[in-house]
Amino acid sequence: MKNIFYLTTLALLISSSETTDHNTDSTNTDTVAMRPANIDIDVNALLAKFTIAAPMPFVQDTLYLEGLNLNDTNSLSSDEVKYLSYGFVETDVSYEGLSPVQDVLFFDSLQADGSYESYISAVDIGMMVRSDAFVAQKVIVDDSTSVLLWIVDYATYEACPYASGKILYGSVLRNGEVTSCTILGEDSGGADAPIWSTTLILVSITKTGITVFKTDENCGGEVDEKDQDIVDLSHLDFILTIDENGVWKQEPVGLGA
Repeated sequence: MKNIFYLTTLALLISSSETTDHNTDSTNTDTVAMRPANIDIDVNALLAKFTIAAPMPFVQDTLYLEGLNLNDTNSLSSDEVKYLSYGFVETDVSYEGLSPVQDVLFFDSLQADGSYESYISAVDIGMMVRSDAFVAQKVIVDDSTSVLLWIVDYATYEACPYASGKILYGSVLRNGEVTSCTILGEDSGGADAPIWSTTLILVSITKTGITVFKTDENCGGEVDEKDQDIVDLSHLDFILTIDENGVWKQEPVGLGA
């Protein structure tokens, strides 16, 4: 149900976007050597933006994404977003994939050519009005590997249907280069009254492993005898690993309602 709330502006993007060219299959690391090279940027300048660097453990709480200070000092450029999203790996919780990232690139292009105001003046219900990327922090795994945490903050036009949220991406930094990316966290919701849904994804990065916990709440618009929303609640937990090529891999743990 939640898919109906994220109405991406991908159709407005050029189909040859560099970011989509960098998608990779998480089940086949044999193809890593054949992947196209990441784009060329000033990696040192990018890493300098990750001013918060800490060793494990990193245990995300429910207020982590909401509490991040998002401003110009920790914003990411289009090229930096393309670089960080290289080698994106789909998992059971990443249905939004790179759509928020592609929206970042779309809005950045509007700002660059001066057409953002024209776009906003003509925006309609369900359409994206913003999608911005920011640095969160760096988690040091070992001497050669870190996880760069960054977020995309998005929202649609404020009328039903409406959606907004923050997506936490994790990019593997192996020996000074980004080798893979996936979604590690999320705090989002949408509504087309009386239908609504929310998603909360939390990640734990410790010496014993990387675990992701996802909770979905969905209401189809039905109410009980007390006129309370009937909510379908589901949970998904799984373990992520980083393979020898620096690529995210998923290992399912459990699914429950």
